[in-house]
Amino acid sequence: MVSSMRAPATAFESTKPVSLERPAMSDERERTFDIATVRERAAARDDNDAAEHVLAAIEDRAEDGRITADAMADWHRTCREERQSTADDVAAAADRLDGIRTSLDPADREGNQVQARFDEYGDHLDAMRSELSAAADRLAETTARPESPVAVYEAAERLRQSQGQIHEVAHGLHHLDEEFDIFETWLDDPAARIDDLGEEMAGFERYLDNTENLLSRLETGQTGTTDPFDAWLAAYHLQRMMTLVFGELRTDIAELETWLERQEGEYEEEVAALRDQFDALAERHDGCSKRLDAAAVEVEGFERKRAEVADSLDEFESKLDEYEPPVDWAAVEGLVQSQFDELGVEVR
Repeated sequence: MVSSMRAPATAFESTKPVSLERPAMSDERERTFDIATVRERAAARDDNDAAEHVLAAIEDRAEDGRITADAMADWHRTCREERQSTADDVAAAADRLDGIRTSLDPADREGNQVQARFDEYGDHLDAMRSELSAAADRLAETTARPESPVAVYEAAERLRQSQGQIHEVAHGLHHLDEEFDIFETWLDDPAARIDDLGEEMAGFERYLDNTENLLSRLETGQTGTTDPFDAWLAAYHLQRMMTLVFGELRTDIAELETWLERQEGEYEEEVAALRDQFDALAERHDGCSKRLDAAAVEVEGFERKRAEVADSLDEFESKLDEYEPPVDWAAVEGLVQSQFDELGVEVR
């Protein structure tokens, strides 16, 4: 008797909470949006056109032409996990770089070429952190469970942008790890250091090549659609930049020679070849300086035009003088380009 009376009560107690709660949970989880409607509503927005690559990303996560709120939430979670995983990889790369630095003898650690590489890699890591921070901010601003077709599109747009940033950082990090491998070899390999410095000097030849080309066009009166004074200004800036280059190269050669003296083996011939390469560059540079002065007579109204930009050129010279080894050459090239923009220099 007792048993028969308790059975209905137990059944009632076990089913009543479920019947009350399940519909709300089911409605939330099963909210779906028709892809055609998402496309239509996104295209109807006044502020932007619907991008096919965003719609394609939504369709990739849809079933039977519909995208669910759960699918969007899964996408959002995946993005957050990818961002965190990539951030952990960046932190590991930074730790590796710190380990390489710590392992070096203090005298080697402070060398110009060594420090330049540490600075370069550090800048890369800082840029990666910045990208991941921007991706994190965007994800924080993105709803995980959109409640309208337009919200689905806007969330997908942000998620795709975030994933693009994250994947770009991960790709760059792969290459940076390879660079670290090369760097560690370079640190202990005299031949690698000698070859690298020779290649660096050869790379700087392009500034002299461009300067000589500009001067030749001025000297022959064949500047084409380029204003002669613009050609002169461009040659002047490149020539002044090379002066900074020579200061750094002298430091690099001296440091390399000192380091090689502490290594096993004889490297007098290799160092002599580097000095010959440097002297050849310096001779070309001196020749360009003389030609630059002489080419001024080929520019009509040169003194007046030169006076008009004198303040800008003085400021440029002052900024260049602030650079000390190791020089951030990307920043210097950016400075030259900003000068060209400010002065309206166009070389064609």
